[in-house]
Amino acid sequence: MGAVRPQLNTETASARDWNARRTASAQPNRSAEDPFAAAKGTLRFASERNASQNEATAQPVRAASASAGRSSSGSSARGTASRASSTRTASGGSSQPPKKRKRRKKKTRRLFFLAIGFLVFAVIVLLTAILLAGNCGKNCKASAASATPEPDASLMPIETPVPITDETVISHDAVIEDVRVRNLTVREAREQVKRALEEKRGAFDITVSYESYDPLMLNADTIGLTYSEADLDDALKNAARGTADEVTLPMTFDGELMRNALYALNDKIPNHAVNASVTVKWKTNKVGDVKYQQPYWDFTAGTNGAKIDFTDLENQITEAIESGDYTASLTPKVTVSEPEITLESLQSQLTLLGSYTTSYYFKGSTSTDAALVENRMGRDANITKAIGMMQITELAPGKSFSFNKKTGDRTEKKGWALANAIQDQTYTKEPGGGVCQVSTTIFNAILRAGITNISRRGHSIPSDYVTKEFRDGLGFDATVDTKHIDFSFKNDTGHTIYMFIYISKNKESSRKKNINVEIYGQAEEGVEYRCRNEILEETFWKDDESKFEYEYVNTLPAGKQEQIRKPHDGYVVKTYVDKYKDGVYVKTVRTEETTYKVIYPKYNVGLSTPTPSPTKTPKPTATPDTDDW
Repeated sequence: MGAVRPQLNTETASARDWNARRTASAQPNRSAEDPFAAAKGTLRFASERNASQNEATAQPVRAASASAGRSSSGSSARGTASRASSTRTASGGSSQPPKKRKRRKKKTRRLFFLAIGFLVFAVIVLLTAILLAGNCGKNCKASAASATPEPDASLMPIETPVPITDETVISHDAVIEDVRVRNLTVREAREQVKRALEEKRGAFDITVSYESYDPLMLNADTIGLTYSEADLDDALKNAARGTADEVTLPMTFDGELMRNALYALNDKIPNHAVNASVTVKWKTNKVGDVKYQQPYWDFTAGTNGAKIDFTDLENQITEAIESGDYTASLTPKVTVSEPEITLESLQSQLTLLGSYTTSYYFKGSTSTDAALVENRMGRDANITKAIGMMQITELAPGKSFSFNKKTGDRTEKKGWALANAIQDQTYTKEPGGGVCQVSTTIFNAILRAGITNISRRGHSIPSDYVTKEFRDGLGFDATVDTKHIDFSFKNDTGHTIYMFIYISKNKESSRKKNINVEIYGQAEEGVEYRCRNEILEETFWKDDESKFEYEYVNTLPAGKQEQIRKPHDGYVVKTYVDKYKDGVYVKTVRTEETTYKVIYPKYNVGLSTPTPSPTKTPKPTATPDTDDW
């Protein structure tokens, strides 16, 4: 029993000692940088635990031997050793009980397998760590390479180039325009290269010829051949820096100068295209014994021809300059040319936009009195004179026409005849009487041409020559009076217009002439303008005899009446100008109201008694039967 207690105490002490060693032993460091640290720690832990277990197992044996030695005080150390040896031999190598030995073997075997497991685990961890380390090496190198920042150019030292001046000596073996510039200063090199360039320009002599016609010689000045001073400076600086070996400077030319020079050759080629043209010609209209001139457009169609292909010839010259062939002989291509101005384009700009015609009497009949004939002849002279002053009128877009400015002051001193004109609601003779019919004819023509910017005033008495049907012409007359009333309009068509005015024979009556006005310009295709009127109010002079006027005079026999003012009905008329496209109404472009006041008749009434004529007493004669009066 005494041997057992020390064994138990010893085991307890061994266990405590093992726990202390376990706590103090190095445990696996999971955060260690060494990927094998965990495996190493595990293996070390297993070895220490086995050593502790063996030490705990051997402790009871040592304790028992020591106890036996102390009980036999007279025995020698050798005898003690012999006895201990005998005791281990008798018990099969151990003085411990069989159950404990069995448990110890199981424990040892369990620890062995545990150690084997730890070893296998450590090997797996080791292999995994090796594989990971290989991949990490590649990735880390790539990451390190990508993460390495590029050097900041702004932080790097800037190499200041050596300044190049005119005194800089060119040490590089460079050639500019066949001039070797080595050992020359920049100034010296520039002067020599410029001389070479001028010689090069002087050698430029290209010949352009076509068939048997005299050739055209092109020199440097003819086409503005030159070089760039900036290119020359750059070439010299590069040579001074040693970055240029052999340089040929580009030459340029003035395309406009060259084309102008080529026109001279083009003019020599026969059968050029001819543009369409238009001129104003005149034809004679004979009315009675008088001849009148009528203007008209005379169109001439264009024709095709031949011309130099300027683009191809310019390309040939450019290639010759770029290749350095300054004495090339070139032959231009000739192509068919069409007229730049065609007949159709001219006619489209000179389309008849609107026209109008009125007629007037220029002489009386056998039954008319002398006063009427005189008035008609005066009107005819004034109308002819006014038309001659504006027979052809051109108006650019936005320009205005003034009737009074065209004719000037109409006075007898300036050759205007006396003829009836409306003054104070009656007719009186004035210089230039009758010219209102010209302004009225122009007014109706421009309305039909689509012109709407018009300044016009109607007569106080409606005109009977505007239309064949008197009422249709109401509101379409235009009166003028020197320095008082003008007729004018502005060209608002957007294109230049032309106005032709002329006199022609009236086909219905030999005692009449026609006033014709034609407006030409650029037309809108399919567009026409039509005029109409609407009588808003009408007042008849016969309806109110109380407003008749009478003036009593002694120049007429008592009770006799003489009409000195003709009556006229009164009207308020609205006129319209409508736009049509291909015969379909589009819109109304102009309206205007005109008022004609009613005019009541006026009479002179006689007051005096007629005086009888004296009786003539016959003289006595030798022959009383003869009556000689």
